[in-house]
Amino acid sequence: MTYFLGRDVDVFLTLESKVTASGLAVDANERVVLAADASATIPSMINGATVATAAVLDLTGVDLSIGVSDEDVGPFFGQETTQKVELRKETTLTLTRKKSDSTFDLIFNGPCSGTQFMGGTSNADLLQAKRQGARFGIKFESAEMRMNDGLENPKLVTESGSATASCYGYRLHIRFKDGTNAGEVFCLRNAAFTAHTTSLNADGAQEETLEFMSTTPPYIHVPSSVGSNDFYTTLTPTEEM
Repeated sequence: MTYFLGRDVDVFLTLESKVTASGLAVDANERVVLAADASATIPSMINGATVATAAVLDLTGVDLSIGVSDEDVGPFFGQETTQKVELRKETTLTLTRKKSDSTFDLIFNGPCSGTQFMGGTSNADLLQAKRQGARFGIKFESAEMRMNDGLENPKLVTESGSATASCYGYRLHIRFKDGTNAGEVFCLRNAAFTAHTTSLNADGAQEETLEFMSTTPPYIHVPSSVGSNDFYTTLTPTEEM
């Protein structure tokens, strides 16, 4: 586990999609809706310039935990030691920020726009949209973008027009500040929004904590030049999932 102060790193939150004009925002009716990148709180990662607009503001702390999940094998007859077989990576990122609005409350808890959520327009589908947030990013249903309900195997949630590139979850780009916008970038890929809490400090300041978890191996990206807003935006191949 590694802890950074908000002043030490920049964190950018995007969808796992490169489709133009795809993003998530909160409308005037306090619902999570699909939005064009320019007006989206969480845009797609079309290019580095778009990613650079998706900074998580007012960060006070960043807690990064990198681990693996192992399976025990044995011990077998005549053997005392137990073998460890690696199953998957487990990377968790916890962001603490000063709470300024209800955006992340709604993205985690809902409601979502019923016509833009997975499923149809039946009463059951509309009820599901009201009680669930967009915790798993987006999904394409017959080339139409929808908010993902998390019920399908992540490996099968693919980008529009592709059968081998995943668009499941969110991507978090953690850039270490070095004064040049060219610091090393730690990429948390295909992350689910797993927890959200709000707290009130003794001085009256309200903070919120966002937790994202991924079992896709993280990626370390080194920018090619100084001040270029160079981010890793390649979609995850489904074979890695």
